[in-house]
Amino acid sequence: MDEDKSDKAISSEKEVIQIRKEKIVAFFKKSSIWIFILLIIALLLGIYIRSLPMADHNKGLPSFTSFLFSPSEFYGGRHGLIDITTNTWTLGPDLDPWLFLRYAENVVEDGEIPTIDKMRNVPLGFDTSKESQLLPYMIAYTYYLFNKLGFPVNIEFAGVVFPVIMFALTIISFFFFVREIFIDNSKESILRANVIALISSFFMIVTPVFLSRTVAGIPEKESAAFFFMFLAFYFFLKSWKVEKEINAVIFGILAGISTAVMGLIWGGVIYAFIPMGFAGLIAFILNKVQRKEMLAYGAWVLASFSFLSFFSGRYDLIELSTSISSGIAAFSLSVMIIHFVIFNTKLSENTFIENSKLPKTILSLILTIVLIVVLSSIFLGPGFLIDKIKVVHQTLFKPIVGRWNITVAENKQPYFLEWSGSFGPHFKNIPIVFWFFFIGSVVLFRKALENVKKKDAFVLTLLYIVFLVGLIFSRYSSGHIFNGENFISKAFYYLTAILFAGGVIYFYSQYYKNNDKSFEKIKFEYIVLFCLFVFTLFTARGAVRLVMVLGPIAPIFVGFLIVMVSGKFFKTKEGALKIGIGLLVIIILIAGIYSFRIYYQSVQAQAYSFIPSAYNVQWQKAMQWVRENTPENSVFAHWWDYGYWVQSIGKRATVTDGGNAITYWNYLSGRHVLTGDNQKDALDFLHSHNATYLLIDSTDIGKYTAFSSIGSDINYDRYSWIGTFILDERQTRETNNATYYAYMGGVGLDEDLVIEKDGKEIFLPKQSTGVGAVIVPATDTGNGNKNFQQPYAIMVYQGQQYEVKMRYLYLDNRIIDFKSGIEAALFIFPRLDQTGQGIRQNPIGASMFISPRLFRGMLSQIYILNDPLKKFPNIKPAHSENSLIVDDLRSQGMNIDEFVYFNGVHGPIKIWEINYTGNEEYKFEYVDTDPTKYISWEL
Repeated sequence: MDEDKSDKAISSEKEVIQIRKEKIVAFFKKSSIWIFILLIIALLLGIYIRSLPMADHNKGLPSFTSFLFSPSEFYGGRHGLIDITTNTWTLGPDLDPWLFLRYAENVVEDGEIPTIDKMRNVPLGFDTSKESQLLPYMIAYTYYLFNKLGFPVNIEFAGVVFPVIMFALTIISFFFFVREIFIDNSKESILRANVIALISSFFMIVTPVFLSRTVAGIPEKESAAFFFMFLAFYFFLKSWKVEKEINAVIFGILAGISTAVMGLIWGGVIYAFIPMGFAGLIAFILNKVQRKEMLAYGAWVLASFSFLSFFSGRYDLIELSTSISSGIAAFSLSVMIIHFVIFNTKLSENTFIENSKLPKTILSLILTIVLIVVLSSIFLGPGFLIDKIKVVHQTLFKPIVGRWNITVAENKQPYFLEWSGSFGPHFKNIPIVFWFFFIGSVVLFRKALENVKKKDAFVLTLLYIVFLVGLIFSRYSSGHIFNGENFISKAFYYLTAILFAGGVIYFYSQYYKNNDKSFEKIKFEYIVLFCLFVFTLFTARGAVRLVMVLGPIAPIFVGFLIVMVSGKFFKTKEGALKIGIGLLVIIILIAGIYSFRIYYQSVQAQAYSFIPSAYNVQWQKAMQWVRENTPENSVFAHWWDYGYWVQSIGKRATVTDGGNAITYWNYLSGRHVLTGDNQKDALDFLHSHNATYLLIDSTDIGKYTAFSSIGSDINYDRYSWIGTFILDERQTRETNNATYYAYMGGVGLDEDLVIEKDGKEIFLPKQSTGVGAVIVPATDTGNGNKNFQQPYAIMVYQGQQYEVKMRYLYLDNRIIDFKSGIEAALFIFPRLDQTGQGIRQNPIGASMFISPRLFRGMLSQIYILNDPLKKFPNIKPAHSENSLIVDDLRSQGMNIDEFVYFNGVHGPIKIWEINYTGNEEYKFEYVDTDPTKYISWEL
């Protein structure tokens, strides 16, 4: 009796739970309030994180709750983005945004951006129609908007807040794009799509690799472009899903306009053209393109091409139609049009076409390719297609070539072990989010094939996994068998792609023969997403800077995996399988929450620290001196990195800048100025560019390898590097007569060296010979001072050590010439050590090994050694802006040199005034823009 009551109670309890569960599910299915609330929370979280550089930096990292409930306190106090010389807003630690801010300032002050920017590329100037003009106008309109609303702000504030506004809009367009991928007419799919879109949005907001281009103070192109990118994808999907042709065309045009706006802002418009182009082609091959879809696709292509070519001098219709990137969109449209013409006219009655056993779409594709080959050979020459094929092959394996490109850090081609680190956090060296999106993509691929026979779907999914493995892991690490460079890596890369493509073609042809329409039922939304995903994976292994674009795409698969596995649990009947899936759900949820938490903490700390560093403040002070002490028509020469800072903060024109519109000038600047070995060539180059000042800063020491590579001839005659050697007190030896100071380090020789030992000449080859240490003897003068003797380098070649005397020693702001030894110098400068009581100085704690090749160069002579041999008498010191640590210690009474070693080399920003002799020669080759006339290698 009691047992019956107990059973009924349990049964009743289960029914209540089931009813409550059904009510909750019904609420989420029917109501959209919860979506709105969570989307608002996502927006607020995104704004909070992205605006952290604008927060009060006197009280430590502010919390999300303080942002929500005490915004005046959050934004009050001393914000992080401040120029200490003007006590107003400034941009964050980046280069390119300063150009867009200056152009926005032109719009506010003059109403437009000048046609020719005379502050760039002196004496030629820069054609601004070749640059993104829309972004500066958007910053200017942000300025107008705030002032119209009654908030008096300056243009710098508009530049600071612009990325935050655009990121908020990006969250919205991203949410609707993801939602559109997974939504259909059923209530269950609406719920699922909303949850996936929300999870994806929250993960996208906290993805660390996506932060640097979307945070306050960094009004980069990407900060605005991503909004239009996701908007374009959203409209593109809508254009295929609506029923009426007129609506399809309207959405296609909107997608085209969004794509064009993206292209007017950012060259990354290829992330719209290539995925959409391939998606359209694949959909066509699968026979998913009818009249409505062709009209929608055509509207997108024509609208985007038309707007781009009309509003920018960077694009023209021919280039858009024939380039590797946007050309795929035009090609796919051509295939559709030719197919429509053939099979909707009497051409379809042609004997060849009627008797063909190929699928009609494949036949149209082949005919289009043949037609393009013939027409391109006639009008563009037979080498046109061969060149395109070569470009594709190079893009697959070595997308970045040329001396200039490979020296830019963000252009470096990463290995898997490098870029996968952006998709942690790591658990036992396993990047969690990476494997989340990898597995999620596999699960979604299998779901896309839900109408295909299970066995065939399994084989295709297996081939997809193999393809992903080849794409991702064929460039695993430099020391791995798959290093991306050797034959095995390339063969694996190609073969996995061919195997996957071959498998798809085989199964599709088999289904076509059997008149099975299963492949046609693959959702177009999935095709678009996979085209975008594969392309972002491909570019992520191509350049460090492009890993960022994978950042917001990967969370889509993370969100899908979480929702898919959770949904599977609720649909599975009670039993062992449900328990197993339940455990899997728990593991995924724990890993997901853990990853989100780690991501959140990471981006929170990074965003808060995205403010001017001590180095940036040093530049602010240097540029204040420039503004106040140099004529307004001054022209500055320097390495290209600093051009936008000098133009925008210093308000002075420059020879080169970060746009690198004329990379040949970088070669000339590197060769004749920074590594130049004589004053005449330097003055001729500077005179040809009307330069009046020269600037060098401490980071040029680390960049010496880059600009000496770029400035070298075909045999790399200037290629070198500056090695830092640290005094090792443990290795220092004392004898009755002297103390031997040992400076330890390690660099390779930059040029062959011949020394004499025991009456024999010994050849020490470059790079194979290492400099492991430099020894400096010193004798005691009797009054506590030391008399430093001739230094000698310990060089090692094939296990044999050689003591090689160096002719020069630079110490206490003077050079000592020992009249013998190799033409090299040891530059000794202070090292700072952190102690319990503060900072302790060792005046001789660090040194730089100035090799004979370096010693001949202008940077070593005038920047490090202060022109000790008077080889550059007409380059007159005008100003030296010390690093903040030197200024701070000097203000505390410490007597310290301008160079110090403290976790790296800290040095001054030095500016020289150029006093021309009057005998300088204007050389057209120094201002020419075509390097092929003068050099035979690729810059």
